[in-house]
Order: sequence, then structure tokens, then C-alpha cells
Amino acid sequence: MIKGQILQVEQMSSNTLLNEVERLLDKKLAAIFDVQGTNEPDEFITRQDVADMFKITLPTVHAWMNAGILKPYKIANKTRFIRGEVIAAVTSVKKKGGSHE
Repeated sequence: MIKGQILQVEQMSSNTLLNEVERLLDKKLAAIFDVQGTNEPDEFITRQDVADMFKITLPTVHAWMNAGILKPYKIANKTRFIRGEVIAAVTSVKKKGGSHE
């Protein structure tokens, strides 16, 4: 959607709207993962890699760690994540919202 564009919803049930939003979100997430290249799911990635992957800030990555969404691994004095676990965690959080029926 282009910034400044107005979306008008008429005669659409809330379920239909939510399903459409979910479909678009799935499409965007798939594009993000494709851009990252289907790297090894068990490779270690940095906090910055996670932030870049989801276009979020480092404080948001930290908040996700504190909320238990992301599982950090400490290697010496560095924080790393396992790529496959990050992807699974975000997918899991999305699914916890339940169905929109």
C-alpha cells in the first residue's frame, strides 16, 4: 500500500478483513525471508541481523528477548540467535493470536 493512500472498506465482514490482512502479512513475511536468502536454519545470527530481518530497532529486539519471544544465546560477551528459532518464534507468536473466526 502506498503511503497516503486511503483504504475504504464497504460491505466486508470483520472476518473477511482480518483474513485479508493475515494473507498480506504472510506475503510480506515470505518476502522478508526470501530476501534474507534461505540460509541455514541453525546458523547463529546477530541482534542486528534480527533487526534487519524484521525491519525493527535493536530496542525492539531487546524487548522481544525480555518478553520471551526470542531465545538469546550468549557466546563470550556477544548475543546470538539461531535463525530457525527466530523464524519459528515469530510464526508462533502470530499463530497464538488464534483464528479470526
